[in-house]
Amino acid sequence: MMSTKDKILSAVVAHIKNGDNPKQISISTIAAEAKIGKSTVYEHFSSKEDMVSETYFYLLKHYEDILMSDIHEMDFKSAFIEQIKKILFVMKDAKILMNAIMNFDQASFIEQGKKIESCAMDIRGKMQERFESIIRVGVIEGIITPKIPKPYLGNVVQAVISGLLFQYVNEAMDINEDDLYELIYDHVLVLIKED
Repeated sequence: MMSTKDKILSAVVAHIKNGDNPKQISISTIAAEAKIGKSTVYEHFSSKEDMVSETYFYLLKHYEDILMSDIHEMDFKSAFIEQIKKILFVMKDAKILMNAIMNFDQASFIEQGKKIESCAMDIRGKMQERFESIIRVGVIEGIITPKIPKPYLGNVVQAVISGLLFQYVNEAMDINEDDLYELIYDHVLVLIKED
């Protein structure tokens, strides 16, 4: 069962996904959609700006849950591609939502900058651990030779993955999703094997 706060945040997310400007979403509308009184919203948030800021953290947690959900494939290539699919899903969903939230003029984002940064760093660390565990599967399968990686190899691999996904999400690549996954896999494999 969702908490009252989560119901409020879900209502805000639904409006943003529909393309509504957060400035034009009234507290009364959010309260009605969450099936609570307007005063209850103010028990959880000091202002509309605070509510929108909290939506950012709510989404970060939601996206973390997706990115870190169990991998169902057990072989290296399938596990790697499954994780890339999760990242692409989040990037597509986040594009609309984050643009709307970040374009909402509010000082509270500046005040919460360290909190947002800390949360994002935590997710990055977990993602790095996830990819390291997938790479270990590649070593076990004999696809990747175990050795001490060159400095910054992880950064280069991350740049390839995020760069290609970013280009795809922004429609700068004329490629279907399955071919995109293969392209990313092939390039990352070359980088890891060349190391």
